Amino acid sequence: MTAAVRLREALSATRERAGLLVLPVVAFELVVFAGALLYLLRMSLYEPTTDGLYRPGTWTLDNYVGLLTDSYLQGRMLFSLQLGAVVTAIALVLGFVYAYAAWRADGRLRALLLGAVLVELLISVVIKVYAWVPLLAPRGTFNNLLVGAGLAREPVALLGNDVGVVIGLVYSMLPYVVLPVYAVLTTLDWSLVEAARDLGASRPRSVVEIVVPQAVPGLLAGGITAFAWSTVAFAAPSILGSPSQRTVASEASRFVNTTFDWPRAAALGVEAVVVVVLAAGVAVALVRRFGPADATEGLL
Repeated sequence: MTAAVRLREALSATRERAGLLVLPVVAFELVVFAGALLYLLRMSLYEPTTDGLYRPGTWTLDNYVGLLTDSYLQGRMLFSLQLGAVVTAIALVLGFVYAYAAWRADGRLRALLLGAVLVELLISVVIKVYAWVPLLAPRGTFNNLLVGAGLAREPVALLGNDVGVVIGLVYSMLPYVVLPVYAVLTTLDWSLVEAARDLGASRPRSVVEIVVPQAVPGLLAGGITAFAWSTVAFAAPSILGSPSQRTVASEASRFVNTTFDWPRAAALGVEAVVVVVLAAGVAVALVRRFGPADATEGLL
């Protein structure tokens, strides 16, 4: 047996062992994720009933027909997509700046910046959203600062509108952008940036042309997460917004808890999943077509 044959056999055995290691994760995903989606799909195909949640054993597409022809619900879907796009754009900019600062920081400052992100990540979403209420209230911290500094004559409306919802969602999404971007930046050779500056590039230009392209994989991963979660957000629109900021998650909650129309809620959930996945697929395709090489490796 030659050395090449032995090497191929060793590599094959290594791949087999690696495959066995991921089997528990795959099984968990199939049960928890795929199983839940299949149950949601089946629920959306039941016939609704006035004396119960749904009529067992039935099959119908009427829930989807009614959903797609309901201008109000489609308006809520459009609002949810717009909200997700705005939140994602802001979170990507702020997340990149924060990750860049953490990457360039040293010692305790870096630990402090990353620790703050991890602490924020571990706090419940509801608690994080409620924390913004006293900050954004008419007599809250931000308005007191604005009025006290002479930047506003009277308190500014920051609650019960799009502003409060966007602020709450951006804050909640930042860790999911900062961490993948920081992880990618740690693999970047800083000497490339120094070389660009030695050749005459300014600091901003060297960052835009050297650092940002290298950070695209992290930005893409964080952007997809931020868009998916903010599009179907429930806590922030409910607590910081008004009826005008109702998302598809808010409408699904109404169908489940108020009208008890579970099949319609499930159909709305399926539509939201499909739309979000399609949007993420378009983003990946655009980055693959126009972005740096290998930016979408491991995605779709």
